[in-house]
Amino acid sequence: MGHKLAIDFGTTNSVVAHWDEAASAVQVMALPGLSVVSDERPPLVPSLLYIHNAAGMTCTAGQAVRSSNLDQQHDNRLFRNFKRGIVTTPAPPPRGIDGQWVDDRTAGRQFIQTMLNALPYRDADIEQLVLTAPVAAFEGYLSWLNGVIDTVDPEKIRVIDESTAAALGYAVTEPGAVVLVFDFGGGTLDLSLVQLPENARRVGGFLRRILGSSSQNKARVIAKAGRVMGGSDIDQWILAEVLKRTGITPELLGSAYPAMLTACETLKIALSVQESAELALALPGRSIHTTFTRADLEALLTEHGFYDALRRVVDKVMHTAHQRGIFREDIHHVLMVGGTSLMPSVQAALGRYFSNMAVRADKPFTAVAEGAIQLALGNTLEDYLAHSYGLRHLDTTTGAHAWDEMIPAGTVYPLTQPVELVLGAAHPDQQEIELIVGEVDTDAVSLVEVRYENGEAVFVADTRDSERKVVPINAAEALETLAKLTPPGTAGTPRARAFFTVDARRRLRVTMIDTLSGAMLLNDAVLATLQ
Repeated sequence: MGHKLAIDFGTTNSVVAHWDEAASAVQVMALPGLSVVSDERPPLVPSLLYIHNAAGMTCTAGQAVRSSNLDQQHDNRLFRNFKRGIVTTPAPPPRGIDGQWVDDRTAGRQFIQTMLNALPYRDADIEQLVLTAPVAAFEGYLSWLNGVIDTVDPEKIRVIDESTAAALGYAVTEPGAVVLVFDFGGGTLDLSLVQLPENARRVGGFLRRILGSSSQNKARVIAKAGRVMGGSDIDQWILAEVLKRTGITPELLGSAYPAMLTACETLKIALSVQESAELALALPGRSIHTTFTRADLEALLTEHGFYDALRRVVDKVMHTAHQRGIFREDIHHVLMVGGTSLMPSVQAALGRYFSNMAVRADKPFTAVAEGAIQLALGNTLEDYLAHSYGLRHLDTTTGAHAWDEMIPAGTVYPLTQPVELVLGAAHPDQQEIELIVGEVDTDAVSLVEVRYENGEAVFVADTRDSERKVVPINAAEALETLAKLTPPGTAGTPRARAFFTVDARRRLRVTMIDTLSGAMLLNDAVLATLQ
């Protein structure tokens, strides 16, 4: 029997989980040289990559970066928060290292493959591999993630939302319990409201094989929302405040930027367990020393609209929940996931919103990977699409491309009935129909400002409401699904009937029939994988 694995690739830390058949339990794996091994926390792999030689892609990854003090070097070879650069659109430009251009996608690919190479299994021995993705991610991230794992059969790979997976990973024991997962990590804030199975003998934690295929034994996603905002933003806000206090400009900081950012992250973590902390850093010719209190940090977060943005995401989830007949008093547990969720002010803000509820934070780093394993075991989850999807067409009034929604956000997949559209030619003597699908979202991905410090991309979330965004998700592959028209089509005349569906793996598929000749133009063709 093959191995069942889950990988939670995180902005700050990553986790690999394995199903131990002998013990009937999930094992969080310690990868030699990559994982932090301690008595206080489970094995975590810091999401860090230091490039020694870009031409041969000689790298150090994970905890080895810190052990070798490579995160303190005064150069631009350290990649951190690269998941943020992969999720964000448009992607930041690459940086020049050793005459090579290296971007966040390349760094992320190298990091994940380094983790895979550290596994004590052959790729051929992997039976199921579950990957996790932020609710706020667009389809481009999913395509990249699937492409990174190019040595494992694609049919063995599944994807689940990070916060939804965490709902299955926490040890909640009440059948039918409604739980809110608050997943706040280094790069994203994701919320999922999930109803656990009704008839399970044991739910949450290690569900084993008890989630059957019947609706009563299926976990159900009620509502979810996400935003590109996380602990890495707080690190940047602290860094800017330190520079303001000390009168040092980013130019004077220069190559000391990576070491300063590490010091700011350490300060933030310290303030989660103590009322004040000191930041000290030696620079060429001078040293920096300043003290932050927890109140200072909370004032800084308020100034940047952090708590307002947090509240808006919670409000969005509860609005969707109300539409589905679930109210605040129906929620049994609030489950905290991710390092940022451990900040006292974050827990206090959530506690005020969901008063008199059990707020739990005993699996902040491993719940996502442990829950994702449940899909590898063949368990089922009734989930829905977080974004809307539209088909591009030519607006005859303006002459410009426009989008018509065909699959709305909130659609439960797999679809039981296909969505049928009648398509026509936009031009005289049109010889083919092109199907370009766009991912539509109004506020799941917040605006992100990208600036550069010592050649390294710095992402800072804009905590204001985001604008409507449409991202074409299959433009590069559209030529593979062109529907050829024989004879050519006539402008303004219906010419084809298209039937769109979404399968259990979130793949958008289409069958198209020529209404003139009755010919099959496309037969169950895959257009894209949906988020």
